[in-house]
Amino acid sequence: MIFASAFGFLASVLSFCGAFTNPLPRKIYYFHSAGEIFFISALSAIIALLIFPISVEIDTSVASHSYGVGYGLGWGGAIFFLAAAICMSLDDLVRECSRSRCCRWCWRGRHGDRGDMRQV
Repeated sequence: MIFASAFGFLASVLSFCGAFTNPLPRKIYYFHSAGEIFFISALSAIIALLIFPISVEIDTSVASHSYGVGYGLGWGGAIFFLAAAICMSLDDLVRECSRSRCCRWCWRGRHGDRGDMRQV
């Protein structure tokens, strides 16, 4: 969780740097880098939050245990890291989804006239 928090802070600094830079390619570079780091933070937080209850259940020296508010806040932070990663990488996701893979030809005339095809 400390690793996820530190990398989340680094990604936040990168996103602020991207917001205050002027040329668009540099902004996109900072935002994509921050999105990738947010994804790594979300992944490490989720792994830590899954390992913690398993290790508590396996440990036989602990008679009783309960999960407090911090465990729920950890899951909330992991969800926010994941949402930030999606938002920072949204333009790449839209660009990849908008590419037509299955139907690459459009017809400009009647449906029976296939001589007038053009590629999209």
